[in-house]
Amino acid sequence: MSVLSHIVTFPKALGTGIIIAVDQLPAQDFHDVIAEMIEKFEIELSRFRDDSTVSAMAHAKHGGTFDFSATLTSIFEIYDALYSATAGAIDPLVGADLVRLGYSPGLSFQMQPDALAHNGAAHGRPCWAEAVERDGSMLRTHRAVQLDFGAVGKGFIVDVIADQIADQCGPQTSYVIDAGGDLRIHTSQPQSIALEDPLDTTRAVGTASVSDASFCASAPSRRHWFVKDPNYTNAIKDSNTSKESANESHRSSAAQSIEQSIAKDSHLLLMHHLLNAIDGEPARSIAATWVQVAKEDNPENVRNHPTAWADGISTALFVTNPNDLALRLADQVTFDCAILNVQRRASTSEHFPGTFFTHE
Repeated sequence: MSVLSHIVTFPKALGTGIIIAVDQLPAQDFHDVIAEMIEKFEIELSRFRDDSTVSAMAHAKHGGTFDFSATLTSIFEIYDALYSATAGAIDPLVGADLVRLGYSPGLSFQMQPDALAHNGAAHGRPCWAEAVERDGSMLRTHRAVQLDFGAVGKGFIVDVIADQIADQCGPQTSYVIDAGGDLRIHTSQPQSIALEDPLDTTRAVGTASVSDASFCASAPSRRHWFVKDPNYTNAIKDSNTSKESANESHRSSAAQSIEQSIAKDSHLLLMHHLLNAIDGEPARSIAATWVQVAKEDNPENVRNHPTAWADGISTALFVTNPNDLALRLADQVTFDCAILNVQRRASTSEHFPGTFFTHE
């Protein structure tokens, strides 16, 4: 049994940090090589950097032609697939919606007054299939567009790191790569993974066991904020109105409990980063998702980027029925998943490698 005794860390990478554990000592320049890869990725795709290509696209009033590294073609292809499979609910152009809701490059966490009237493709925000023309790794636009590749980006970097480990240490090297909960595991013995409780990040709602696959989770628990909202304020004041009933029916139980105990007097609304790109609002019915993508079950393009796929699918499950998503992606990727909804009801696919804790 291999011992993953060599640890390499990147505490600030991609906003969450990356931890790499391997059983062989990497080359002396391993840390510098990975750091340079992360830097190149961020300088192209990070909307939080003023000098990135994505930021240039956001400021190009009349659009333009933007060339990205050829390796990023895979990210764009995954977004093509997810956009189609979710009927537009997953869309890189959701970046504009996030900015209006307060998750801006400057992290203002202040919702713009007109956000809900303009967010989402349903309210006229440009969408991936119409506003962006793609030729391989080249994107062409005709207006400013605000892109966010966060649904796939961390997983993609994990796959890049895995390739570097294989190149430097050999394909038989055992490792675990953890980028803020997006995992790629290549070990002979299964690794036990806690399924984090989205209502209490110090607790688990179950466990999974993974030995040679990518495993990603999504939840709003670590990336949420409160905003003032006049409509929500009015709904609180009149508990008998049908408007409040509608709000309560689609808001998560987690949001309700937090707002009732913390934010009721301040009239704040809980927001998070997992949006439905069609209406531009946070998904409200799902509390957390977990996805496994195993290399041996998939075609070559997925085997090259299993974590990017798992990362994207874990987000897509917030806005698309899992059976529908699996069916629409059947020709491209095979995955297993678990879902916890806001009523604390859990469901898993047949071969999901984990179980939930249950009360007798």
